[in-house]
Amino acid sequence: MRTILFVIAAVAALAVAGCVVALTVRAWQVGEELNAALDAWGGLEYLTEPTVDHLVDRLNESGYDSSPLNVEDPLLKRRIILVCEGMSERVARRVIEQLVYLDALDATMPIDLRIATSGGWTDSAFAIVDTMRAIKAPVNVTAVGGCYSAGTVILAAATGKRAATPYALLSVHVNDYQEGEATDMDPHELARFRDVYRSYTDIPREWFEQPGDNQWFLDAEQALGMKLIDEIAEPVWKSKTRTRVESRPAA
Repeated sequence: MRTILFVIAAVAALAVAGCVVALTVRAWQVGEELNAALDAWGGLEYLTEPTVDHLVDRLNESGYDSSPLNVEDPLLKRRIILVCEGMSERVARRVIEQLVYLDALDATMPIDLRIATSGGWTDSAFAIVDTMRAIKAPVNVTAVGGCYSAGTVILAAATGKRAATPYALLSVHVNDYQEGEATDMDPHELARFRDVYRSYTDIPREWFEQPGDNQWFLDAEQALGMKLIDEIAEPVWKSKTRTRVESRPAA
């Protein structure tokens, strides 16, 4: 009888030991999987220290063909982003990086995006639009000089104030440019333009129903009347007292 009890106890002990070993091995496997996942996302500091500096490092180490994010840029410190070229993947990446950085820095302060562009790739423009709508910080957009086609879409969809300088010229273009040649816009592409302009402006629907390469130009007053902008940005000097400096008499 004692022998039977001894055998049963031994078998039970072996079973418990086997379970402990199996759990230990599984715990080690889970730990390895977790470490691999953390390494893929930048290490444990990604979870424990989600700082703005870490965000900048991750953006600059991405390996994409783009200039590093310069957080010491005087304009960026004033929360100003400039777009003074045609829309492209490179421009969209730079603007998106700066929007995300400034939003992470302070989501309660507005960001000023100032655009002077001849247009460009619509996908890049809508990438900026989607980013503006995804972050918490309001984005004020001001058209400076000329703001055409894809740039006007960004202006219309701004999440903050929309403005244009007094001599700005805006264009609403319902065709796409591919390698310098105007072509009829794809129906899905045209639908995105229509959605933005119908949702945020009073631009006539008939403009989007005419075939061919159609482009309408608006000055600041006309853009204000069609609710493409909310205000005309007056020069700073108009709101200040100008002091005349008398010339000194010749010695």
